Amino acid sequence: MKKLTLTVLLLILNVVLYSQSINGKLGTGGQFIIRDTSNTFLTVPQNTGYLTLNRSLTLPNTTGSTIGVFYKDAFRFLHNYGSQNTFMGVNSGNFTMTGPGGNTSVGFLTFSSNTTGYENTSVGSNTLYSNTTGYLNTAFGTFSLNLNTTGYHNTAFGSYSLRSHTVGNQNTALGYASLYSNTSGSFNTAVGYNSLFNNTGGNQNTAVGYNSLYNTTGSYNTAIGYDAQVPNVSGSYQVRIGSSAITYAGVQVAWTITSDKRWKSDIQSSNLGLGFISKLKPVSYFRNNDEKKKTEYGFIAQDVEEVLKESGVENTGMLSIDDEGRYELRYNDLMAPMVKAMQELNEENEKLKSENVELKKMFLDFQKTQNQLVKKVEQLESIDRDIKEIKLGKK
Repeated sequence: MKKLTLTVLLLILNVVLYSQSINGKLGTGGQFIIRDTSNTFLTVPQNTGYLTLNRSLTLPNTTGSTIGVFYKDAFRFLHNYGSQNTFMGVNSGNFTMTGPGGNTSVGFLTFSSNTTGYENTSVGSNTLYSNTTGYLNTAFGTFSLNLNTTGYHNTAFGSYSLRSHTVGNQNTALGYASLYSNTSGSFNTAVGYNSLFNNTGGNQNTAVGYNSLYNTTGSYNTAIGYDAQVPNVSGSYQVRIGSSAITYAGVQVAWTITSDKRWKSDIQSSNLGLGFISKLKPVSYFRNNDEKKKTEYGFIAQDVEEVLKESGVENTGMLSIDDEGRYELRYNDLMAPMVKAMQELNEENEKLKSENVELKKMFLDFQKTQNQLVKKVEQLESIDRDIKEIKLGKK
């Protein structure tokens, strides 16, 4: 009994003297276990040092830097500060943001500058790093939407997609570095590696395909296909299908071109007709990128330009020149001069037909008169013969 009392006293003394720490040493193959009579709650084996929990780990909602937070070294790693937020990753989120919340962020430094932005989703290192008040943005991939501050309704899928974006809205970027340089442009859609890469403030562009609209900075442009580029990078309202390397383009039915007069102004009769068409130089040629060397027929744009200048036409949509000085010809615009030329030929033909009818009538009148004269001559000759025969006494 005395021995038991002494042991209890020693234990109490030990707790009093060393109450600031608990220090124990496991022997080889030993385990640290917390349990009751029938359940094991926590185990730490000596041979691995791994902590095994057989029950849930419960943390309070994060209300600051000291409550409900997992840290990695001195850096916040997992917390749910704010309303309905979830942050996971070194220094993801912060402990100062306000607003309605609903943000989800996973990755190194993701969403760490936010103030009142809400319902954003970011996954990947540095995604939505600079976001302050932007809302309803989605960023997936390293550095996607990294510099966005106030922009909203933007979607970036792919590393470095919308990387430089700051204040533009309602952009969609899908693919590595798509819309990479965009800062303030809105309503753009880029699908494909490096698509719309250099656009900064252009709006409502659509690029689908690897490198499509790579250098374009204008607005309302559309390009579809690998490396599809519009002629003028700073221009707007341009459409391009395919790269300069394509050798075939087809469609099941004929293209329909808008032609309603309500789309047009200052409507005049064509000043180009037979004179213009007759000076054109139709040629045959091979396309440089056509491996099969199929013969094509058409015109050389520079030749058409010279004939247009001779005809007094300088500013025309028939010809365009891209940023590299290459000419393009809109063949549709040749239809009106061709029709005009046919009308002029028809007018000349009708005039010739009228003149021919008149000449034919004159010829018939002349022939009739000639026949009448012949008859007169024949009558005179008959009378002359009768007179001669009378004189000779033959009658």
